[in-house]
Formats: sequence, C-alpha cells, structure tokens
Amino acid sequence: MTNEHHCTFCNESKMNVGEKTEYGSIIIYKIGNNHNGWFATLSPRTGGNPEKNFTVQLMTLSHLTHFSEIFKNKELAKNYGIALAKIYNAVTEIIKEDPFFELDAKTREKGIALAVYGKCTTWEKKKEHLHFKVFQFQDSLGQPFTVDSSFGRKKVFVDPVSQEKFIKMTPVIKKPIREKRLQYLSKRLIELLN
Repeated sequence: MTNEHHCTFCNESKMNVGEKTEYGSIIIYKIGNNHNGWFATLSPRTGGNPEKNFTVQLMTLSHLTHFSEIFKNKELAKNYGIALAKIYNAVTEIIKEDPFFELDAKTREKGIALAVYGKCTTWEKKKEHLHFKVFQFQDSLGQPFTVDSSFGRKKVFVDPVSQEKFIKMTPVIKKPIREKRLQYLSKRLIELLN
C-alpha cells in the first residue's frame, strides 16, 4: 500500500473545509471520522465548458483502494450515501440558480442530468484512493460510455490500415475554471453541503 505521507488524497483528507489543495481543488465537504468518513473537493478544472460545468470529487478520509471495502464498514457506507445525496442536491441547486444554464421551467422542475464516475485503480507500484466524480451530463461530458445502451448504437468505423473497429468520440480536454467562478462555486457548495 502507498505510504500515506506520499498519498495526495490522504494529505488532502486532513485539510479543513474551505482550504485549497496543492492541485488547486477546494475542500467543500466532510462527513464522519478517519474510520468512516468522506470528503469532497471542487476541481479547478473541467472537461466541459468552464463557464458552465464543474466537477465535484468524493473520496474516503482513510486510505481505501477498493469499492468492496465500503461494504465492510456500515458507517462508511451510510456516510457515502449521505455525502453523495447531498452532493447531487447541491450541484442541482447551483445549476438551477446559475444564469449560464438557460433552463426552461419544465427542465428546472423535472431535474438536471448528472453523472457519476467511480474509480479504484491499482497499478503495479501505485495504489490510489477510490474516488467518485459528479458532473453535469451534457456536451462533451454527456457522451455515452461503453456500458450505456446508446454507446452500442453509435456508428462503427474501421481503420483502413489495422482494420480495427472504433467509435468516434468528442475529445474531452480539461480547462481551468476562472478563479472568480471557482470561488463562487466553492462558497455556494460549502453553504449547501454544510
């Protein structure tokens, strides 16, 4: 297992709500303790439109690397559910009130499309915290993923040289969020989450 002193997420988990990480993320939420807790950050970059999109990342306070570890601790699982539900609600509220989202009344009432992406990766010499990213499912961030039924309906192309089949996707390139917007989003998320 990675030495916690060299683990970025372990170091971030010790920070207080409102503090900025070395990466530039802002700690926006914490629940529980080191044994059963979670913390969330607002990323300083987005793969979508930096004037409209943003990403919240949820991680465990302790050094966990596999999803199955959540099940082994009922309080950790409970706090995960509470944290994720609060994050969904906060992100939705910000989208509803943000003038950049020209939403009609029907869309505001029915709901906002969000996506969550979870990752636990173990490489030969590195283990990282399992983490979940919550973001708006739209534009380049709203493309179907391999497990979506709509992914299978995309047009299949064949490479003329290798004969390998592939599907075209729009590239997702992370762009920085303006500091003023990042500060606004972090303060609003902290208000809604705490």
